[in-house]
Amino acid sequence: MYTFMQNTRELPERYSTKGLYFEAKSASNGIPPEFWESYSAFANTLGGTIALGISEDKDGLYITGVSDPDQTLKVLWDSVNNPRMVNYNILKHEDVRIEEYNGMKIIVVNVPAAERRKRPIYIKNNINSGTFKRNHEGDYHCKIDEIKEMIRDSESGNQDGSPIENVDTSCFDDDTISRYLSEIGSHRSNHPWLKISREEFLQLSGAAVKDGTTLHPTEAGLLMFGKNHCIRRNLEYYFLDYRETTGTERWNYRIHSNSGEWSGNVYDFVNMVMDRLSFKIGSRFTLEGFVNTNGSEMYTSIREAVINAVIHADYKVSGGVTIVFSEKEISIRNPGTMRVKLEYAMKGGYSDPRNNTLMGMAMAVGWVERIGSGIYMMKRAHDRGMLSHMTIVEDTDPSSITVSLGLASPYKPRSERETRLLNILRENPRISREDMAGKMGLSVSTVASVLNSLKSEGVVSREGGNRNGRWIVRDP
Repeated sequence: MYTFMQNTRELPERYSTKGLYFEAKSASNGIPPEFWESYSAFANTLGGTIALGISEDKDGLYITGVSDPDQTLKVLWDSVNNPRMVNYNILKHEDVRIEEYNGMKIIVVNVPAAERRKRPIYIKNNINSGTFKRNHEGDYHCKIDEIKEMIRDSESGNQDGSPIENVDTSCFDDDTISRYLSEIGSHRSNHPWLKISREEFLQLSGAAVKDGTTLHPTEAGLLMFGKNHCIRRNLEYYFLDYRETTGTERWNYRIHSNSGEWSGNVYDFVNMVMDRLSFKIGSRFTLEGFVNTNGSEMYTSIREAVINAVIHADYKVSGGVTIVFSEKEISIRNPGTMRVKLEYAMKGGYSDPRNNTLMGMAMAVGWVERIGSGIYMMKRAHDRGMLSHMTIVEDTDPSSITVSLGLASPYKPRSERETRLLNILRENPRISREDMAGKMGLSVSTVASVLNSLKSEGVVSREGGNRNGRWIVRDP
């Protein structure tokens, strides 16, 4: 319980400074108009607390009190339930309370973050001028693009499944589609998509919709299989970027969708990035019957974060998907907001995909194991010490989510020889040293040296004799 000395400016610690989650308002003349701007801003962002009866001058915040709190509360509830003042009342009675300090009363209003189907929360019956969001500097008027983003997210329909009428199937990269089907075939040779025409596959997968005699790509199909120039023509903010940095240089390795050296679509980007990460970390993503059967928890967490970013991104918001890998952590950023509260996402089993059709394609090829499991798997790896840290930050201007995963210590990047040898041993645990050398183009003695190094770390061991034994790989 907080107490105050007479005539002091002391405030309870939780009300002492303004910030992203707290706003103080003087209420000497009733509820100030700025209260409603903060109500809209907190509701459209991450929620927050508004304290009525706290003023501010050059020396900071201090209590001035609310002279008639009961009447002020009546006006507040009348106003918040008036659609001409706010379009939605998201307050419950337990969200509003009166507190007393040294004989002075203040009104504390805890504004929850509005769930996506009610956003945007706006005031004075004007969505364009009455919609606000919150950043560290306070409340600000939302731009038209931000309002459109919230309206898109409020809709229940499938955002990425409608045909794009100004393009046709010439915008698809045929080699990407072939690789996608080949990946399915390697795990399920009798999959029905392998036995139908390319046109039928595109329709059944949701990649395209037929309009009369013309097949038009959907947004999901264009993202997954499209050529970069076609994607950018229809999604101006689309950009995929993977960078590696040592901290001393801007970057020393990069894959990005505008390079012109590859298709630039989501499917090829994920595979290229995960291949690169398997080389860097010394693990890989292996599917057996569409279930991940290989890879350390650290690697699996990183894979989940990468796939979450590209599948759940809002490609109509600026910023693009950016992945930055360093020796200590990997940071993965995607445009858009979280559609499931973080507390629920941590528990797993909660899913509200922004791009349902893209999600379906990812599930078909085995990228997604279980809906709503991504953040839960990251948290589990962190709790078990497989990640040195884990942070998830949601920004507002522009909307974005950044996941940072710390690479648990000790972390040792694998050499190219070690990575190749580990992959060979996984594929054929009974392979001889001579055959390893032949596959790698190295001498038997060099292969033996690499094997001895891996065995000394406990990554590789031998079970059984030379003739009938096998190699055991334990991922870090």
